[in-house]
Amino acid sequence: MTTLARTPFFPPMGRLASPPAGDHPDRFLRCQEALEDAFSSIGDAAAAAGWSEEEVAAALVELADNYMLALISNRSLRGKLALVSK
Repeated sequence: MTTLARTPFFPPMGRLASPPAGDHPDRFLRCQEALEDAFSSIGDAAAAAGWSEEEVAAALVELADNYMLALISNRSLRGKLALVSK
């Protein structure tokens, strides 16, 4: 049975920095910087709830991987649907 631990309230996430204009060489790094505080807050809250740092890190990696797989799958499906609808 899962119990809900008392975790710090997530402060409302502020506005993220927008990506740099055009084909900026540091675009990927800037994206990481924009997400870093929110990402750290999630990890801190999970650790405060009792999850180990290793469990939190592994879960975040798995979630990111699943997110990427879903993006790839959705892109592929949209392409197939576009072909069928022609």
